[in-house]
Amino acid sequence: MDRPSTSRQSVEKIEVFEVREHVPYQAEVTRAPAAYDEESGIAYDSSWDSAWRAICQLYNLLHHMQVAIVVFCLWHFALTSEPNGAITNLQLHIIFAGTGYQLFLVEAVLTLHRHNSWSFQLSPDAKRIVHGCLQLIGSVFVLAGSFLGLAEVNMTIPTAHGICGVIALGFSLLSFVSGVMALFSAKVRLMVKNGPMKMVHMAVGIFAISMGLVTMAMGFHMPYFSARQGGLSTALIVFVVLNLAYILIQPIVNIISTTKSVM
Repeated sequence: MDRPSTSRQSVEKIEVFEVREHVPYQAEVTRAPAAYDEESGIAYDSSWDSAWRAICQLYNLLHHMQVAIVVFCLWHFALTSEPNGAITNLQLHIIFAGTGYQLFLVEAVLTLHRHNSWSFQLSPDAKRIVHGCLQLIGSVFVLAGSFLGLAEVNMTIPTAHGICGVIALGFSLLSFVSGVMALFSAKVRLMVKNGPMKMVHMAVGIFAISMGLVTMAMGFHMPYFSARQGGLSTALIVFVVLNLAYILIQPIVNIISTTKSVM
């Protein structure tokens, strides 16, 4: 009679042991991340890398706030500058061109940024799709805003702001076309090589967004805007310059790395 009970107890002990063997080791959850965990095979970033990534993401968040402030001030000025509330071609020029450069084209560049707050978790293909969509929308806005501005001055370009704006428009459209060529040269293997075409697209895009934001800064300095806004125009110029300096970092790094891979 005792033997069956003894064997049953041993079986129960074995079963309990086998169940406990599959329970995750809880100490791994609470310990500090190491460079490499041999047991799980997962590589962890060091504390300095994690801290640097957090700082970069914080500055990226501040950059998005600056973009939002500039776009809000543009819309507020354009919609309230006329005493009777009328919306002229000049006001529409400010809305469309300013939003195209400062919002859509800037965000198109930041989509590919490694520390961008809303796109760093996307796959490379998803980043390219979002980048292309934002660039298309931005190019349409810039095109509409530029022609509205030219219509306001009867298709003449009397100021440096207008000259830089036309140059920025041309390179923005060229950047979009070169981006399409770079995308399809990689997908369907056209006669155009992907590496050099990608470099051309990035170089043209850098020049286009630089000229566009410089044109915006010049517009904030013009008497039509600065006389009514006072110190706000200076603050907006500073924001635009900071935005330009920030968005140029990643494309320049990409151009250098692409050049090394091609050569």
